[in-house]
Amino acid sequence: MSDESDTGPEGLDPQGQGRSGPAVAGLVLYEKPWCPFCMRVEATLRSLGIELERRDIEQDAAAARELVEQGGSRMVPCLYIPDGGAGRWLYESSDITAYLRSLVEGDGGGASEA
Repeated sequence: MSDESDTGPEGLDPQGQGRSGPAVAGLVLYEKPWCPFCMRVEATLRSLGIELERRDIEQDAAAARELVEQGGSRMVPCLYIPDGGAGRWLYESSDITAYLRSLVEGDGGGASEA
């Protein structure tokens, strides 16, 4: 897995299967595989054809620390969005799926209430 400082798009599909353009570059999904809300986000990713970096906080202690220290909570799912500066941490599966859908619909993920 990656170290704490690396938030690059390592999880992107090298064959170009799935959406891996600039809109998803740098996005990181923090998750637990058994979490039903994480599964909901996974289903959205699959249906939209989006590939992004994913970090299992149960298997990756550094990712769990990063989530708490930078995101403010250990709650999953959590999507890190590199909005310049410190970035943005989006919790709640419904907010994450809405953001991902907005990327595909082309409005750039402009969920403005953050």
